[in-house]
Amino acid sequence: MQKLSCIILAGGESKRFGENKVFFNFNGKSFIERAAETALKLNGDIIISAREKESAELYSNELKKKLNINPHVIADDKNCGFIGPLRGIYSCIKHLKGKYVLVMECDAPLFNFSAANELIKKMEKEKVCAVLPLWPDSTVEPLLGIYNIKKTATILDMLNDYALNLEKNFLFKDSVNISRFLPSVYYYNILDIIRKNSDLKIEFFMNINSKDDIENYLAGKINTGRKKYAKSVKIRKANRFFDVKNPAGKPLGILANALYYWWIYSKTGNYIYLKKSYSCFKKDADKYYADGLDFMGGKLIKTIRGHVGAFSQEICK
Repeated sequence: MQKLSCIILAGGESKRFGENKVFFNFNGKSFIERAAETALKLNGDIIISAREKESAELYSNELKKKLNINPHVIADDKNCGFIGPLRGIYSCIKHLKGKYVLVMECDAPLFNFSAANELIKKMEKEKVCAVLPLWPDSTVEPLLGIYNIKKTATILDMLNDYALNLEKNFLFKDSVNISRFLPSVYYYNILDIIRKNSDLKIEFFMNINSKDDIENYLAGKINTGRKKYAKSVKIRKANRFFDVKNPAGKPLGILANALYYWWIYSKTGNYIYLKKSYSCFKKDADKYYADGLDFMGGKLIKTIRGHVGAFSQEICK
């Protein structure tokens, strides 16, 4: 794939891990060194996402010392409306020049060139806006995926406007919601990925969130979610989103209307619009359920119902 860029997310707080995972020595190499080596093999632009400028300097020095490279390290844009990985992706993507970007979280140290290449080949074949790994239990890995830069940047700009406008009433803080708003996404079951390439193993897509995860990996205890089998599936949507900065024109599409009605409800407190919004959100969630993506459908409904409170949940029934 030509014009491929890479964002390596290294801005996590590592609270569950107990120390900065970026520099943790895993089988002889630090997490960030492993991610950078994979990115280098893809021959594209590399940007490291850091939480603040001080961390950015440390990460840059680490890679100069270990790999003799000087990647572009971007500190989070604190003025945007996002938090967590979504903030990191938003802060970095505007600096990219390629057509596609591979997003890699720093705490997936076994993810490698071969795994990335299978996602790239699927992106080229399916001609979608993103390809994301899918665990058999339908859990999605948005931080180990390939994205169309232009389409993704447009969605992030739109969501950031909503986030700044709605503040505490902004719901879509999880990075998995990037794919929810893109017009086309291929959710690629990890078991299907490893069938395509005998050199791949399911643990290549595993996150290391704590040192217990490392112990489980070394002991061969990897939760693959095989009790259920969510099939690889392509999801397409047509939406024209309401522009909260230039409110002219009407939204088009189920999700666009859901977001629009939520915006009105947040501004007015009118429960009629809460009910309208929830009805649209539920229709969107039902489409994921119908395709076996219970994680995507359930996460959306759980987020809304957790936000509105007990009284409003009665209205949403």
